[in-house]
Amino acid sequence: MFKRPLLLLIYTLAIIIISSLITTAYFHYFVLNQGIEQQALIAISDDEVNNSPIKDDNTIVEIFSYGCHYCAINEENIAKLEARMPAGTKLIRLHINNVQMNGLASLSPLFATLTVMGIEPQHRESAYNAVLKQKIDLGNPQNRDSWLTENGIDLAAYNAASQTPQVAELLNYMTTVSDHYKINATPTFIVNKKWLALQDCDFPEFADHLLSLLQHDQPLEQ
Repeated sequence: MFKRPLLLLIYTLAIIIISSLITTAYFHYFVLNQGIEQQALIAISDDEVNNSPIKDDNTIVEIFSYGCHYCAINEENIAKLEARMPAGTKLIRLHINNVQMNGLASLSPLFATLTVMGIEPQHRESAYNAVLKQKIDLGNPQNRDSWLTENGIDLAAYNAASQTPQVAELLNYMTTVSDHYKINATPTFIVNKKWLALQDCDFPEFADHLLSLLQHDQPLEQ
């Protein structure tokens, strides 16, 4: 009397388990392996370098996001990297702003507006904390305004700055750089307009690698 329902239940559970195993295997072998095999250093073609939208020479440009965990934990390391950079060179921080990275890019107007207001660096840690730890969507205007108020930032001043040509220009610049270099991960470092570097080792070794590219136009010998 109970054999058929029991067999049906066992069959259903077997199908569910097999499906789960197949899905897990696909994820590990196809999705994760793609990330592992992603190139850590890419040389940009001469044509793309000549047409680069990056305005400054002798630069390391970090493309980051407030929603990037690795960007957040690297803040102290990036500060130490900047302190080591030789005279005549510059570190530039740009927030990712392209369609492919829409979730992370949604925070770029906040970065651009705070940058134009001249107060972005002192509020960066709070922005990381809100997005990564408190899971607050600062791309949402209501959430953003609450965060601004909590951080003592005048809403009227913020709203006025957000409508300025300077903010529009910075947003467009970040989009152009993100698109030109086909940025699909953060943090990504663009060195001297001609190298695209993803972190493949710990600091300070990775800082040595970036500085070698900046000063000698070649990767650090292993």
